[in-house]
Amino acid sequence: MTRRSIVLLGGPDSGKTNYVGRLWPSFKKRKGVLRAERLPDNIAYVDGAVEHLMQGSFAPRSDRNLEVGRADFSISVRDANGQGAVSELMVPDISGELWTRTVATSEISREWLDVLNEAEGAVVFVRALSDQNVKPLDWVTARNILRLHADDEEVGGGNDGMAEPVESEQPLPNEESQDTIPLASEPDLPTQVLLCELLRYLDLCLANRVDGGRPHVAVVVAAYDLLDPQTRASGPMAYLRREFPLFAGRLADTGRLNVKLFGLSVVGGDLEDDDEFRNRFLERDISEQGWVVVEDGGGWRCDEDVMLPIAWAMGD
Repeated sequence: MTRRSIVLLGGPDSGKTNYVGRLWPSFKKRKGVLRAERLPDNIAYVDGAVEHLMQGSFAPRSDRNLEVGRADFSISVRDANGQGAVSELMVPDISGELWTRTVATSEISREWLDVLNEAEGAVVFVRALSDQNVKPLDWVTARNILRLHADDEEVGGGNDGMAEPVESEQPLPNEESQDTIPLASEPDLPTQVLLCELLRYLDLCLANRVDGGRPHVAVVVAAYDLLDPQTRASGPMAYLRREFPLFAGRLADTGRLNVKLFGLSVVGGDLEDDDEFRNRFLERDISEQGWVVVEDGGGWRCDEDVMLPIAWAMGD
């Protein structure tokens, strides 16, 4: 049996959990390009995501502890609509908070480095219109902020004209606690910087495929249905060029990676703000809903098989 390891990556609220939750009904109903020989038992976080979707709501953003954010699962699957050879698909889920911290500190644990070194494919998520997406300051905004800061120093005059550092709300260390000393807060890491660094880690660490080919990486723009029709019709790359130009530029030079873009709607519409769609959604089987947008002959087409990004990452 060939063992192929795939990693799912992305920042906070990037859409990974809801995607895995939507994937499960397709495996159970044997729909899609991948077929599971047997689904593992006792995967609480996956079952929780499925339950939310079945009730007509998205799973909430996870606030799992950074050190216990692992939610791995392993399934034996056949590709080619169940006609291919059996392979062991390992999907270690690494929390978005953990990856944000890794990129911000330029430090990665040996455990996570081993996960990447053993993988030969990845799915990288970025969620459209997420309130967790952090945009870099533009020059006009940055100039105005610096000007206001300078004015505050002149008017305040306290502390010898120096602004007091802003501390986190973590308690100070004591004899009964091993908490670290609180540090002055730092600006949030722009999402496109995080994505560029994730791609760099994958370029450096992913293993070549068994056949000697380059590692496959699927870049998935989640919540694609929330974009306006003109943006959706232009394709995921057009969206990335507009919202994350630094990351889009990085995708133009992917090094040893073989990258393919996808747009994803987990259920095919907006469960939160569209009551009419939500009612229609609850009347149908969840395995029959959702879609991906995939490149086809220089254009883009819509496909109902939400497994396609993982199938691409596997090298199919």
